[in-house]
Amino acid sequence: MKPAVLLSLAAIASGAIALLLPSQADAHGRSATVALDYRLELDAATRSLPGIHVRVLDGDRDFQVKVDRGVRLLVRGSLGEPLLRFDSTGVWVNASSPTATGDKIVSSSRRGWVHLSRTPSIAWHDHRLSPPPASKVGVAGRFSIPIELNGHRAAIAGTFIRVARPAAWPWPAGAAVLAAGILVGLRRRSLRPALTIGLGTAAGLAALAEVTTFAVRDAPTGGIAWLQIGTAIVIGAILGALLVRLSGRSRAHAAGVVGAVAAAVSLSSLPVYWHGVVISALAPDLARAVCELALVCGVAAAALSFLPDFDEPARGARALTVRR
Repeated sequence: MKPAVLLSLAAIASGAIALLLPSQADAHGRSATVALDYRLELDAATRSLPGIHVRVLDGDRDFQVKVDRGVRLLVRGSLGEPLLRFDSTGVWVNASSPTATGDKIVSSSRRGWVHLSRTPSIAWHDHRLSPPPASKVGVAGRFSIPIELNGHRAAIAGTFIRVARPAAWPWPAGAAVLAAGILVGLRRRSLRPALTIGLGTAAGLAALAEVTTFAVRDAPTGGIAWLQIGTAIVIGAILGALLVRLSGRSRAHAAGVVGAVAAAVSLSSLPVYWHGVVISALAPDLARAVCELALVCGVAAAALSFLPDFDEPARGARALTVRR
């Protein structure tokens, strides 16, 4: 492969890994979450509160609350102090509230009521959503956040449910079967370039699906992380274009780079194999299967791209030139 092409692929690979690996998502300083041990369920009474819409964002243990026009809502903090106020002007936070500063909803240097949003909707991190330690599967405890809705006392309440960890054996077994199939394919020397390209392509597509489906569920505001999805699509398009444009040994080496990127990105998703709740738009086992495909095929493509077979025609040509 030409040095310029190799350097370009290395630069793209480095940039892709840096952009696609989980990063700090917001001012709370947290990293993106892909899997958890607990699920939080809101009580039926909370879901039926008039004029108020509540969601628990599993990826960050955040609350997302939106109120209808004309509804007044006051959320109280851990000490019963006023914490958040929703009214026709938007959302306000009490900077004097210990809960507000402790959960980093507002800077400790501020004072009084601080305007957070012009719309009556906000997502915030609340430490009261941290589940209690529990070893048994099932209901582990409850949470309750006192509120005042249009002047009447109520609560946002729900249950912590510990989810069983997935069975460990299917995934190493599946990886072993996939690796065995790859080794069988390697026995035919003529198939090695096509196998490398196929594995790199499969790993790249799986990693793209993995990144985008996690981004759909783990946006800190409760929406969709469009920037992360867009970045993944652009990088995937660039690497895919290189695979299409290159040929011969260069295409096989490019497939190895794609596989290396896919495998590196997938390493951040390993927690899905030892936690029961997967923060993905895919079903948990399907998300795990996609991660495994990206990791195993990616490592295989990267390793196969270093085989000397791809360079033998070039070496033979150089030897013929020397004899002449």
